[in-house]
Amino acid sequence: MESITFAQLMGILAAALALIGAYNIIMTAIKNHREERRERNSPVTQLRERVDQHDKMLAKGSARMDSIDEKVHDMGLQSTIMLRGVRALLSHEINGNSNDKLKSSMTEIDDYLIGRK
Repeated sequence: MESITFAQLMGILAAALALIGAYNIIMTAIKNHREERRERNSPVTQLRERVDQHDKMLAKGSARMDSIDEKVHDMGLQSTIMLRGVRALLSHEINGNSNDKLKSSMTEIDDYLIGRK
């Protein structure tokens, strides 16, 4: 057997250390991947994802309900204004002299239509 020089011995040790380091890096990556997959499939994670989805759906539904409430409120104002106008017309037809009620209703309708734009 030939004698190994110090430089060759250091080269062999450096190569061995590099292989051991590469092995450790690969095994650590595999271990982290397995832990992530296990955590991703855990019941707690799945439940957390479902809760997040439900929160998004509730926020979306709440926004829709607010929009509908605004429309219903606006429709209520429209019908109130229309009923006042119709009532003033009926009163004018019945009494024949309710011009002040007609003028008041017309002013309310105008105010509503101007404020709406």
